[in-house]
Amino acid sequence: MISKNKIKFLRSLQLKKNRLTSKLTIIEGSRIIDEAINLNAKITKIFYVSKFFDKNKSLLTKIDLNGIPHDVIELKDLKEIADTDNPQGIIAVVSIKKYLDSKLIDTNENYVILDQISDPGNLGTILRTCAWYGINQIVLMPESVDPFNLKCLRSAMGAHFSFNYINYSDYDQIISFLEKNNYNILCSNLNGSDVSKISLKGKWALVLGSEAHGTNMIFKKFNNITISKKGSIDSLNVSVATGILLDRLIN
Repeated sequence: MISKNKIKFLRSLQLKKNRLTSKLTIIEGSRIIDEAINLNAKITKIFYVSKFFDKNKSLLTKIDLNGIPHDVIELKDLKEIADTDNPQGIIAVVSIKKYLDSKLIDTNENYVILDQISDPGNLGTILRTCAWYGINQIVLMPESVDPFNLKCLRSAMGAHFSFNYINYSDYDQIISFLEKNNYNILCSNLNGSDVSKISLKGKWALVLGSEAHGTNMIFKKFNNITISKKGSIDSLNVSVATGILLDRLIN
């Protein structure tokens, strides 16, 4: 059974500063944990209520086959740790050391740069969309929400663990890196060129900003691209725009 000190520690992972210090985070629910196992996330421990596996025996088999430590927890204790009001009955502790210790490296793969994305739900959706399109490198600029925020993790549904790189950078550092390594830098902008009409050779980095703030002016000197508008709405949600832009750039 789980100790009171362990419960206190796991509850503390709801705060960014504690996630950064411990290099651990929490994921909740059978679907996201199943996906994390499929993507070889480094799960250090799973806790579940005793009745959970009555209807989820295949997940228990997968947990055992992967040698992941697990233990029973009382529902009242699980509710103290969980970030949701009605947890599904299972949580996992996952190492995020791989990302926090990672460095910008030119792997000849495309990058997505996220600038001032403050809503964790939006960020999670963007990450899942990027994973769908095979993007492996995500850079977050200052003022962006923590990607290991528990709401962001739920929204991405395990997509985090498909990436090679998810980390923060400052503006000068990322621009220097991209220019040095000959990336085509594409800045999403309402006044840019129609993305469906551009032709690219070589690797690229797509810069996306929030619907409210757009991208930092420092990126505006690069190639500005947009999605051709047919209706009267003045802007798109950034997670929706991400999917459209990636589809046009990759297909």
